[in-house]
Amino acid sequence: HPETLAMLNIFLILCQLLPIVRMINTVFFPCDTDGNTTAVDCYGRPLTSFSFIRSPTVVSLNLSETKILQLRQHALSGVPNLETLEIKGNCQPGDLRALEDRSCKMEIHDDAFKRLLKLKYLYLSGNSLTTIPWLPESLMVLDLQFNNIFNILQPLNTPNLQILHLNSNCFYVNPCNQSFNISERVFRELPKLKILTLGYNNFSAIPKGLPPSLERLDLKENRITEVLEYAFANLTLLNDLNLEWNCQRCDHAARPCFPCPGNLPLGLNPHSFYETLCKLAGVLFWPLENLKGLDLSDNLLAYTIRNGTIFAELKGLTWISLIYNYEPLWTFREMILSPYFGNMSNLQRLLLTGNFFHTLSLESLDIVSKLQNLKVLELRMNFINTCNMTSLKRSTSLINIDLSQNMLNFHPCCSSPSFQIGQQESCQNQKSYSHNFPDQTLMLIDRKATSGSDTWEYNHSERLALFENNVSQIPSLLDFKKKFCNGKLLLDLSQNDILSINNNMFVGMENAVCLNLSYNYMNQALKSGLFKNMKKLVVLILSYNRLDFYYKDALSELKETLKVLDVSGNEFHFQMRGMGHRFEFLQNLTNLEFLSLANNGIGMRIDHRLISRSLKYLYFSGNHLDIMWDSDNKYTHFFQNLTNLTFLDISDNHLASITPEVLVNLPGSIETLSISNNLLKYFPWQNISALANLCHLNLSQNFLYYLPHTVIEFGVDFSLLDLSHNHLTNIPEGFFRMATSLHYLYLSHNQIKALNHQFLPAPFKNGSALQKLTLHANPFKCDCDTSWFADFLRTTPVQIPYLTTDVHCDYPESQQGVSVLSMDQRSCQDIYGGLAFVVCSFFAVAFTVLPLLKHLYGWDLWYCLQVLWAGHKGYSQLAGRDSQYRHDAFVVFDTQNRAVRDWVYNELMVILENTGHRRFSLCLEERDWIPGLSCIENLHNAVYNSAKTVFVLSSGATGGERVTGVIRQAFFMVQQRLLDEKVDAAILVLLDEMFPKLKYLELRKRLCRKSVLSWPRNPRAQPLFWNQMRMALSSDNLRSYDNNMSESFI
Repeated sequence: HPETLAMLNIFLILCQLLPIVRMINTVFFPCDTDGNTTAVDCYGRPLTSFSFIRSPTVVSLNLSETKILQLRQHALSGVPNLETLEIKGNCQPGDLRALEDRSCKMEIHDDAFKRLLKLKYLYLSGNSLTTIPWLPESLMVLDLQFNNIFNILQPLNTPNLQILHLNSNCFYVNPCNQSFNISERVFRELPKLKILTLGYNNFSAIPKGLPPSLERLDLKENRITEVLEYAFANLTLLNDLNLEWNCQRCDHAARPCFPCPGNLPLGLNPHSFYETLCKLAGVLFWPLENLKGLDLSDNLLAYTIRNGTIFAELKGLTWISLIYNYEPLWTFREMILSPYFGNMSNLQRLLLTGNFFHTLSLESLDIVSKLQNLKVLELRMNFINTCNMTSLKRSTSLINIDLSQNMLNFHPCCSSPSFQIGQQESCQNQKSYSHNFPDQTLMLIDRKATSGSDTWEYNHSERLALFENNVSQIPSLLDFKKKFCNGKLLLDLSQNDILSINNNMFVGMENAVCLNLSYNYMNQALKSGLFKNMKKLVVLILSYNRLDFYYKDALSELKETLKVLDVSGNEFHFQMRGMGHRFEFLQNLTNLEFLSLANNGIGMRIDHRLISRSLKYLYFSGNHLDIMWDSDNKYTHFFQNLTNLTFLDISDNHLASITPEVLVNLPGSIETLSISNNLLKYFPWQNISALANLCHLNLSQNFLYYLPHTVIEFGVDFSLLDLSHNHLTNIPEGFFRMATSLHYLYLSHNQIKALNHQFLPAPFKNGSALQKLTLHANPFKCDCDTSWFADFLRTTPVQIPYLTTDVHCDYPESQQGVSVLSMDQRSCQDIYGGLAFVVCSFFAVAFTVLPLLKHLYGWDLWYCLQVLWAGHKGYSQLAGRDSQYRHDAFVVFDTQNRAVRDWVYNELMVILENTGHRRFSLCLEERDWIPGLSCIENLHNAVYNSAKTVFVLSSGATGGERVTGVIRQAFFMVQQRLLDEKVDAAILVLLDEMFPKLKYLELRKRLCRKSVLSWPRNPRAQPLFWNQMRMALSSDNLRSYDNNMSESFI
């Protein structure tokens, strides 16, 4: 029954809402849990396993969009009483898969659910599954959408199953390259199945053996080209059938399209229809006595709508969708409905959008008037240019007439067709074309379904998103339409070609309660009498036109009835320079409650005050109050005379600040004030007491960076404050001291790093009235000083959305991105306690032992310390020496040895001083010593004014060492320099291989091999020698010492 299905849908949606409205419990962190640990929500957490969730009280578990890719045999043994399990979107199939998850593979053990004897709801969509695991008999709902299951042969062993979702297992985004196959045995063992969805599955025929218990069947967007005669013969309980877009039209498809062979419409078995495939025979649906909803959208059934007999037996039908069944490249002069439409006596919703005709024939209007229960007639997107509203008036039950997105203008001179109209109705004329057919790009419109259930789900998703975004639910135009138009006549003429309003265009619409004229081309000044025939009009929507409101008597004929007026988006005249504007007409609308002046760019040359005693809700967003309130206080009292105003929206007005004068001159009756999405850096908090009735204040999406440290006198009914998306860094203790009734506080997306535990703001303390607090997207500091904050978040009774997912640490850097709840105050206590013990123990021992040791072994301890310190410090360079040298090297050699002289002057000096990237400055005895000074003085200056001292050694004629007195003295000075300055400047060059192996040379080679060089006999090795020489002259010898050498004796 529809009531049962509706209740089941509501129950499922409430189950999905439970994770949002419950209290946050961190027992299974990072997952959310309700107070009784019955529902665990791990949605979107980066979990790879859930072994930590073990409790017999858990009955609902959500593991959707996690990193869990494997379900072992005993993975769910810790939750034996599970009734609802969701594992959705962990490994999407085909092109739906994210780039980082290209290689993912979901594996579920065949017996993973075997122990869950109480499982009723199982959601496994979006996991790329290829087989169905063993399922418990208790299962009532099974969701297997968006997988790779397209061949089901074995029964599911679920006799209690009522809902089975198999959508999108084989379609263009998730291709399987074959037809979906499901065995009759599967359906035979599902005696209680009520809802079966098989859309987007590449079915080429209607499955056989469908269970007779079905109440809803969805076969949309498959490749079903033929419906056999007895396909639905046993579905006597079916009340909702969807065959949308099987014979697909591809002339304007926005995605891959697969038409029926020959681009023909949906066909039947030859025994169930006659003549051609243009018609669906009535025998097809005659067994479906309980059918309530039928969707035949997008099946090329233009001629079936005109001549079809299938409507004759659909007497119990309450809604039918025939949208987008237009004949390709053809527009009919008039829409002719099959006379069998009149047999659908219970029809309440008739959807004829996108069938392309210019007017409804008189015969069709007569048929519509016979549908005594018809409430909704949808004729959107049909290129209608003429409509007999008087004839529609005969349908007394109609409460919603949708003529939007057409070509209506209500001017007699423009009513004739603008291009050739086709009137042929036989199948032989199907291939005719209208040469002036409208641009195909105009047909790319939203194909949103308009059935009652889909509309409800859409509104529900909108509200859910609104709730999750923590935005205060302020009333909108949609809410007022529902309030005043529900069950009343609603006429939608939006998005047409209406150029102006005149009192003759509403003939036949006199009983309309709600009228929508938005998004037209009306460019006129509103005057009195335009709506004089509409005595019942309550809601009037004139948004997004070019209307001028200058005249005082505008709309005065509606003063007794009009309650909702939307004139937003009429900025054309307000943007004209030098043009004045008035809103005096508002005074005459004595019953007006809702007014939208949003997005008009209002900023100058308007009335200094808005005056109305009845207005309650005013939307003034998208204007220029920044200009108005900077104009020498002319508009300070702009809203003051709206004496009954309870809601004011002045968001998106480019306001950088609000002066105290402006705030105190707002109507004192205001209960909700929205100033979001501005540029506010300052707000006069001290003057908020002037708004004694204020309950809700929205200051989100501004640039506020501080709150005053004084006590603010909020009203006794003040319950909601939205400060999200600002730049606040701290919350003063006294600011909320008088906000005793504050229930909702939104502080998300700010720059709050920490709260002072000792000076905690009043709403954060136990016993406050606060019910909901948002803190996510703040750069919290997580250290031991703020560890109490994690305990506060765990224990507070206040609801904190996104606590386990988006309340993260930002400081210190090591904790960046970690959840605040991961801090453990006890670990900080352990650290501090252990540190205190060590420090106290050290001081106790020190102050006890040190005096005793000093008394007994004072001198010995002093001596040992001095020795140890000397050993540790080692030798150090004497202070006061100049580190700048006159020469890079002093070359010492036997000047009497001609071979050595020749090598030094013709090789060493030429190579080092005149070639290479770096040229060295050498000091030579015969060239650079100063005449007149003694030999020892010149030698001393040469050694100490050079960075290095190069000893060129060669054996004598006898083969022994030949070391002159100058060389010896230079060697002693270099050694003395090593002792005094801790500078090793010696470089030894051996010109002969037969040079005696002195102990010093052997020790030098072991200590610093790079400072002992030998002249090679092979000319090819000489470049290597010069490279080694340059490196020795440029580097510090001490850094080249062997690692085994140590300066100290410790």
